[in-house]
Amino acid sequence: MALTPETLPKHELVGLHVRVVAATNPDLVGIEGRVVDETMRTLSVDSASRVRQVPKRGTTFEFRLTDEAADPERASGTASEPPSETAGVRSGQSGAAGEGAAYVTVDGAILLSRPALRTEIGGISKWR
Repeated sequence: MALTPETLPKHELVGLHVRVVAATNPDLVGIEGRVVDETMRTLSVDSASRVRQVPKRGTTFEFRLTDEAADPERASGTASEPPSETAGVRSGQSGAAGEGAAYVTVDGAILLSRPALRTEIGGISKWR
């Protein structure tokens, strides 16, 4: 199954670029970096100087899918879209960083489950 905005919750999140756009804890908003680990209730995000553990419940995440991540055959890829309007303006990034990428906003409640189970539910698994 190709990685698209529609199938993102069914895929492995480790390695994807993520940003917290809304959270019940305002200190978490704006955390940005690569997902380095995922548990049932949290995502560990490697932001500039340290790894931050962000709870999934009560948090809205924005994942950046590049053409490479969205289409392993590198054919058409995913259409580029600007970051969500709720995300605000990003400081220190050039326009080139958003080229060839799709931004997918996901409510953390959708991701609340064990990663291995979440990626296999509703699909055909060679492990079952």
